[in-house]
Amino acid sequence: MQEGKEIQVQNTSIYYPMFQYIFEMADVTSSFWQPLLTSIGRTHLEVAGLQARQTRALVHWTHQLMRPTMPADIFRAHAEFWGTIVQDYADAAPRVAAAVETAAEAVVAPAVVPMPVLPVRDTLILLDRDEQILPQRKVA
Repeated sequence: MQEGKEIQVQNTSIYYPMFQYIFEMADVTSSFWQPLLTSIGRTHLEVAGLQARQTRALVHWTHQLMRPTMPADIFRAHAEFWGTIVQDYADAAPRVAAAVETAAEAVVAPAVVPMPVLPVRDTLILLDRDEQILPQRKVA
């Protein structure tokens, strides 16, 4: 909750201040766990990307094996497949390690992420429209 901000009761519910404090506590709690959840999500995305690249290599490998070729081409297809798999692991390992390290730092020393600033809403004024011509919009 922001300092100096008191909750104003401007409605008929006596429970309004209680629910407002609960929602603000949920926001504060999420700001503590946000770096951890972000790094976990980043790790999952890196692993999913690795799996997609390996699946593409596997499909290419099976395509090469199904073509009628000489035995040397089969060995070349195996070598290319395993080279691609190892290269994909080598590319993804530092990124996954960085994401896991970020997750570990978030648990040991949680940082409070500032709440995002609400954007100012722009309005568009059409000067060539006459207000009397436009029909009134009624809400059901």
